[in-house]
Amino acid sequence: MLKPALVEEVRRLLAEGQLSQRAIARKLGVSRGSVQAIAQGKRRDRPPAEPLEEVRWEGPPARCPGCGGMVFLPCQACATRKALARLRRPRWPDSDEPLGLQLTEEHRRRYEEVRRWRQMRAITGQMPSEDRTPPSEGQPPWVVCRGPAPA
Repeated sequence: MLKPALVEEVRRLLAEGQLSQRAIARKLGVSRGSVQAIAQGKRRDRPPAEPLEEVRWEGPPARCPGCGGMVFLPCQACATRKALARLRRPRWPDSDEPLGLQLTEEHRRRYEEVRRWRQMRAITGQMPSEDRTPPSEGQPPWVVCRGPAPA
């Protein structure tokens, strides 16, 4: 971003008409594209930034009840997290109807199992662990069956 004083200098040199755009760019150390944009009026002038007001913290730092950090209250990190959470899109509601997928029987069972687990997690906030059973006969030990054993 070019400083406003530099933009004004480019405009002044362009208005004089003594130097080419290349010479102006070389003299001021800006790109030829910037000089051309200023000459054609395509460069938008940004209003000067308003100075930020100085924050004065009252009292000593305290432990934030939300994140546990030692901060000057109110905690800016928690306020930012809450603001970002409000901006996030809500999850699509889980419907009772499948997505219209044409799955094999094995994949359909797994799909329904995963949906059931996700719905339980959405309701309780944790994964259901009561239906975990050890691997069935003939399955590798790293495979954990959930729900009834396949017939």
